Amino acid sequence: MAETALGMATTLVGSALGVASSAAREEMGLLLGVQDDIWFINVELKMMRAFLRTASVAEGNTEVLKAYLELIRELAYDTEDCLEEFMVLIKHQSLLQQCLSLRARHHIAVQIRSVKQRIQELNQTRKRYNLIQLTHTISDDMTRDFQMARNFAALYTEEAQLVGFEGPKAELLEMIYSKTDGRKVVSVVGMGGLGKTTLAKRVYDSNEIHERFVNRAWISVSQSFNIMELLKDLIKQLLGAESLKDLLKENPGMILQVQHFTDHLTKKLRGKRYFVVLDDLWTTEAWNSIRFAFPTHSSEDGCVVVTTRNSEVAEVCSSPYLLIHHLKALAKEDARELLLKKLHKPRDPEEDKLLDEILKKCGGLPLAIVTIGGLLANKGINEWKSLRNQLPSELTSSNASLEALRQVVTLSYNHLPSHLKPCFLYLSLFPEDFEISRKHLVNRWIAEGFITSGTDRRTLEEVAESYFYELISRSMIQSSKIDILGNIKTCRIHDIVRDIAVTISRQENHVFLVDEQTSNTMGTKESIRHISLFASRKWNIGMDLNRVRSFTLFSEPLESIASLCSSKFKMLRVLDLKNAEFSVRQQDIQNIVLLLHLKYLHFPGRSSVYALPGSIGNLHGLQTLDIRKSNFATLPTAITKLKDLRSLQCSRTQCAYFSISELGEWPCDALDLIDTDYAIADLHMGFSSCWSGSSGIKVPKGVGGLKELQVLEKVDIKRTSRKAIKELGELTQLRKLVVRGRRVSKKKCKTFCEAMEKLSSLRSLNVSTKERGKDAETLDMLVSYSCPLPCLETLKLKGHLLEIPAWVGKCGNLVKIDFKYCELKELEAIAVLPNLTRLRLYHWSYSSQILVFRKDAFPKLRVLQLGFAEALREVTFEESTSPNMERISIAHCKLTSGINGIKHLPKLREISIFRVELAKKNMLREEVYTHPNHPLLR
Repeated sequence: MAETALGMATTLVGSALGVASSAAREEMGLLLGVQDDIWFINVELKMMRAFLRTASVAEGNTEVLKAYLELIRELAYDTEDCLEEFMVLIKHQSLLQQCLSLRARHHIAVQIRSVKQRIQELNQTRKRYNLIQLTHTISDDMTRDFQMARNFAALYTEEAQLVGFEGPKAELLEMIYSKTDGRKVVSVVGMGGLGKTTLAKRVYDSNEIHERFVNRAWISVSQSFNIMELLKDLIKQLLGAESLKDLLKENPGMILQVQHFTDHLTKKLRGKRYFVVLDDLWTTEAWNSIRFAFPTHSSEDGCVVVTTRNSEVAEVCSSPYLLIHHLKALAKEDARELLLKKLHKPRDPEEDKLLDEILKKCGGLPLAIVTIGGLLANKGINEWKSLRNQLPSELTSSNASLEALRQVVTLSYNHLPSHLKPCFLYLSLFPEDFEISRKHLVNRWIAEGFITSGTDRRTLEEVAESYFYELISRSMIQSSKIDILGNIKTCRIHDIVRDIAVTISRQENHVFLVDEQTSNTMGTKESIRHISLFASRKWNIGMDLNRVRSFTLFSEPLESIASLCSSKFKMLRVLDLKNAEFSVRQQDIQNIVLLLHLKYLHFPGRSSVYALPGSIGNLHGLQTLDIRKSNFATLPTAITKLKDLRSLQCSRTQCAYFSISELGEWPCDALDLIDTDYAIADLHMGFSSCWSGSSGIKVPKGVGGLKELQVLEKVDIKRTSRKAIKELGELTQLRKLVVRGRRVSKKKCKTFCEAMEKLSSLRSLNVSTKERGKDAETLDMLVSYSCPLPCLETLKLKGHLLEIPAWVGKCGNLVKIDFKYCELKELEAIAVLPNLTRLRLYHWSYSSQILVFRKDAFPKLRVLQLGFAEALREVTFEESTSPNMERISIAHCKLTSGINGIKHLPKLREISIFRVELAKKNMLREEVYTHPNHPLLR
């Protein structure tokens, strides 16, 4: 563990150095009399980081070294906190105030000198005990570009494409197809890391399952699960969200119990073809709480697949028929093929012997192989021998131990470059089996300071995403949802890998996780830096919260959120309530200004906040503000003071209680509802927006000063002043813009178009004149640009269009286009786009009777989605059109002349038809049957 502590210390010193370098450039240090001290700290941290990077652990003094590295860790944290306070003091006070604030000046000066003294003492300690030896190694910075280049080459070995699974897949399908007299449950059992989830996922995604079973659901159970939430998810996936709403309507005012949900599922699933995977089931008790959701006599219609590590659980689940698949380790040749794929290199006879020795130590475990493969991909051949010797031998035994597998993962962690280690450990803050959004994670890394700087060519976000993909390529995290372009939207972390992250984080005093098993009396005198709550429990009030940097909530809090906005969380950088199961109230955020170090603020999806306090302008370090689906209609002018803001995502809901049509009933309704948070928020929102139906927010003048802004949504063009609209053109770093434009004047439309033409970095644009419950309006004047947007990749237009604007057809980088309510007559303007990959035409976007994909049109199109095209009667694909088309989805249409010419789509894999009145069905089936690609027809 000394190597782990050494790596962590190196990382933290590097983070503290970034803050020290910024502080050293501030002239205010002269007035405080501490500039020399700050320069000393800066230089010493540089030397300390360089020393740690070229160090190795000396033999015989491991315990002393660990104690020393703990001192470095705390020093690095405290140095960063101290200098952050110094920087905040400078930002929040004028020069005169800074000069007059003697107490604050004295406090900061004493802290800085104390840090200086501690650094001097640590240097003496190292020399006295001869703790660390220098070695000839290549620094992280020198090898980073080389490593990343090799990592990205290995990236595309996806978990779903692992070798050696064809045989187990066929055996599992045979069990699924077998006949039983009662409920059919097939179990996949094996130790962690064998690939149970991977096998189940391959079966779940297969054409065989999609053709046989109409209703499907994938449920991750894990050790700690909420049975009510699990059953709700099961209903949504198997029966649809409307079915869950129907159940709630059938029992108005009643608190539903588990039996209500299980009875509903049993009733609705009877006679239906359903397929369910319960992934990672740990106990028989868990199965007993879930099994009543499935009909007992449905062998022909339904099947449940369970993955588990426990043979007893498998036997109980699959009783009495004992349909159990015991997953085995990979055969030698399959293991070799997997490793070579991960290394992204052909077989080399000179390396065969060494690879065989490494593979032997991996014991045929896929998790061990891909983890080691990710590690070897970043090393030269001379380093492979050293790594071979560090691998545990227990994996080669017939009874491979879980502890040995953990040693493999720990070895991979120890060999991560220093910039990736805090990013990896940060994943311990998320619950087991949680699906983590890539963008969400990236923004949090930036707020925590893990991404120290961008470059002239790459933004902080792009650097952070490269870190994300590097962890993917090293198999430290696993891809989950992937878009049509291969971009990873969400990821998961294997439970064994997560265990390692949690263990190391706790050892390094990095995180405090509160779940159902956490003791209320559990305390710590040391400083915790990150708190994450997975359960509705109170956290330890005796804990030192002064140095907590992030607070993450995944449940309903038992304490008021307002208590977080207090001086006891004075160093808080990240307040993430995105996945919290409650609504934030207006009073909860009134003291948000006390969190002066806040850089990331994310509220839950539905809140009753109706006004951001003007004091929010004092949060000068804020980088991410996400408060979508709230009840406020206007951003305060103070928001323009947040010069570091990079992502501003705000939107509002529709009035739930009051509307302009109910004006005469307001006094009575208000008296009845005035005590409810939502009713009060409704009134505030209605009055402040003049009962506008827009989901957008009024943006203040001065928004053009937010030069770092990358994401801005949703802007209400109608209520925003022309000056503020003009200033949008000054946001030259903007990557994503979402606007709403109902009933906008011609002058504002012209001003908006002129501003848009200046946004040369824009990647994603979403413009709409349609709001819920309102008719769509003309969109043309809001998208009348005189020139194309050169970097645009995603375009979403929602509203009436006379025709597709000419500039759209000139945006050569466009990859995704979504049209809604556009009533287009033809698509010729976009048929020539060289990179268009996905096209969506929803809700009356196409108003002609015939849609023809002509020769040489849409050269890169892979996905076509059509829906609610009332006039459409025929879809035809001519010869040599859309050569890359893979998936076609059509819903809610009357195709009385059918779908013709799919034989001309050589790469077609799937056609999905939902609620379509379709002519020539037999001809379509014949074309599908004779198609060389054998596409799936749903």
